[in-house]
Amino acid sequence: MSDLPSKAFLDLAGSLYKKQAGLYIQLRTGHAPLNHHLHRIKKADSPTCLQCNNAAIENVHHYLFQCPRYARERHVLHMALGRKATQTTYLLNSPEARTHTLRYINTTKRLHMTFGEIPITPPVQE
Repeated sequence: MSDLPSKAFLDLAGSLYKKQAGLYIQLRTGHAPLNHHLHRIKKADSPTCLQCNNAAIENVHHYLFQCPRYARERHVLHMALGRKATQTTYLLNSPEARTHTLRYINTTKRLHMTFGEIPITPPVQE
């Protein structure tokens, strides 16, 4: 991904709650509280996924697309979004994917310790 936020992401971020925007930024930059990042900042003993018996590095790509622990939640995401559900940029940039991506994140409960339950609905624009 580019160092600068895309126009699509800036448009999306403007329509998010602060907690949603913070989560999306962390996922986009690889600074989400997953073991790969936590290990880099010395907050986890290992960068590997505890759900995979330490067989895979737990980074954003692994969390969204590979971890067998979340296969059921991922299937629901794929049913809702189709083939686009395999694209990081679509999941983290598209307003159409927002509800489904946030539902996936909430249902996996992997990021609850940091973010709690993420609101799914967009904030009311005044």
